[in-house]
Amino acid sequence: MGKVTTTNMAKNTLTLCVITLYMITFRLTTAQVSDNITTTMFVFGDSLYDGGMTFYSGIKGAGAEFWPYGNTHFRKPAGRYCDGRLIPDFLAQYAGLPFPEPYLKPGFTDYSKGVNFAAAGACVLVELRPNTIYLKRQIKYFLEMIPKLEGQIGKQETKTLLSKAVYLLNIAGNDYVTLFQNNMGKTISPSKKRLFVNQIMGNITIHLKKIYNLGGRKFAFQNVGPLGCMPSMKYMLGFKGLCHEETLEIARMHNSVFLTFAKKWETQFPGFNYSIHDFHGSLYTRVLQPEKFGFKEGQTGCCGSGEYHGDFTCQKKGKSFSVCSNPNDYLWFDAAHPTDMANQQFSRDFWSGSSDVVSPLNLQTLFAL
Repeated sequence: MGKVTTTNMAKNTLTLCVITLYMITFRLTTAQVSDNITTTMFVFGDSLYDGGMTFYSGIKGAGAEFWPYGNTHFRKPAGRYCDGRLIPDFLAQYAGLPFPEPYLKPGFTDYSKGVNFAAAGACVLVELRPNTIYLKRQIKYFLEMIPKLEGQIGKQETKTLLSKAVYLLNIAGNDYVTLFQNNMGKTISPSKKRLFVNQIMGNITIHLKKIYNLGGRKFAFQNVGPLGCMPSMKYMLGFKGLCHEETLEIARMHNSVFLTFAKKWETQFPGFNYSIHDFHGSLYTRVLQPEKFGFKEGQTGCCGSGEYHGDFTCQKKGKSFSVCSNPNDYLWFDAAHPTDMANQQFSRDFWSGSSDVVSPLNLQTLFAL
């Protein structure tokens, strides 16, 4: 019988340890891939969520491409209408995902970790702003992406990814802004407002159904903010005061109808799960009491010109505008978009807030389903 030496035993033990370590590493890596599939996020919406789609759209002069956009966090313009990060950026971070890349970004092909289709100026109703990447076009891009994703990870994995993903949507604010733009000095009847809201909701339903039919089951919505408090809305209407009531009222009407539709979707579409962040209430509260949330200024934008800095001159070459020294002191960064600090606060509420700010599920719970 051969003699077993201490050296051979040590070699055998070392080999066994290496094999065991390899197997553990392989299993952890496999688990991580599986985890990524369950937490992918696809983003749709307007400039509040635009991570660079408009910047890469090829339209000359479009997008947040110049200083001071991006200066707080990225130290350079990053295609976002903010001094730093947007709500989808923070939510992705909380979910353990990279910032969702804009679909049109040159060279971007790894769709398995999520994609951002949101674009500035986007409306639900195509005819209102036909030259933008409106919601219907964003859905078209999403459908266009699926075969590419199948080529990247396979058909079955794509099917799993789509069924486990969270679909994040913020839309319709621009529809209502355009409604008031097109009716300056005119009275908009209550019946016309109701018809307009229902038209928007009918179109949103069509687009959501497309995603649902492709396997989407987890939807996260940000309701329409307090439009009458936006510096740009007050500037456009020549309103001086805290918030313009009529534009506040139509946003509330939309949000109420949206909630009714969401409950219908839950009964009509088996397996449909959703989260609605009360962005309207969160932002409105901060306009009323900015100091309570760490802001010194809740009405005027950090960057811009005109009353409340409501004129969209921020970053525009050949235009005169001013920029504050510390965006963290401000709720609004420009005429219509919150600062990095404000977005972080909204995102925390969306991710792990209680039912008074996000319901029926917060996003953390929705991701875990």
